Amino acid sequence: MKKPMKSFLLFMMSIAVLGSVMSCKEEGPHKDDIVKFTAAINVQPAVGTGAFEYNKVTKELTYNISYSGVTPTAVAINRADPGWERGSALFPLSGFSTSQVTGKTRALSDVEVTALLVGQLYVNITTAANPTKEYRGQILPVE
Repeated sequence: MKKPMKSFLLFMMSIAVLGSVMSCKEEGPHKDDIVKFTAAINVQPAVGTGAFEYNKVTKELTYNISYSGVTPTAVAINRADPGWERGSALFPLSGFSTSQVTGKTRALSDVEVTALLVGQLYVNITTAANPTKEYRGQILPVE
């Protein structure tokens, strides 16, 4: 092959690679201001779900947690390290009923944001019948 033809092919290949790289647009949940999380409460007799949204701008975590099968005396978001262990209450949630609690937290600290992102936070429901038992649902990112 002649040298001009090699140069031309190399030039065209460079343009093709450059075009494909420039057309790639970075997308994904890390680019959004709102990051969504979910939790499933499935420790019998309690069942339920939780929907959470972390706002990167305000650093607040909004929550909507529904449950059945238990009558809570307290509902909280706990932190455990590692996440599957038992932890202490980070955010006691007020205004809970026999089936639901909704609201938002104060602005999270950087340490609390990290704990949320790495799966160390969970919903904990305490009852009069079992004050030391945890009815829990791990808070995990929505994929």
